Amino acid sequence: SAATPAAALPATTSGNAGPAAMPRLVADASPRYPLPALNRKIEGSVEVSFTILPDGRVGAPRLVSSEPAGVFDAAALAAVARLRFEASGQSHAARRTLNFRLPSR
Repeated sequence: SAATPAAALPATTSGNAGPAAMPRLVADASPRYPLPALNRKIEGSVEVSFTILPDGRVGAPRLVSSEPAGVFDAAALAAVARLRFEASGQSHAARRTLNFRLPSR
């Protein structure tokens, strides 16, 4: 299916020190297009915020926004939970927008 994740983005930080470099994504996870949305030809997007844990796993995924509401939320959260990043020894706040687009014919 044509669900496409956008790159993980660092959360905005304030101060002069600047954020630590974001860990490199080592295992991407494409979301599964929900069958009801596919059958009804619905497209949309979901923005998820999460924490990249010191060991590279994802923790505390949270919905920021979704359009249409509720249609792709579970698929997006499940995909973000499967992401893996390079271990950095630090936690990093991140966001990712997952776009759900129907395959072109």
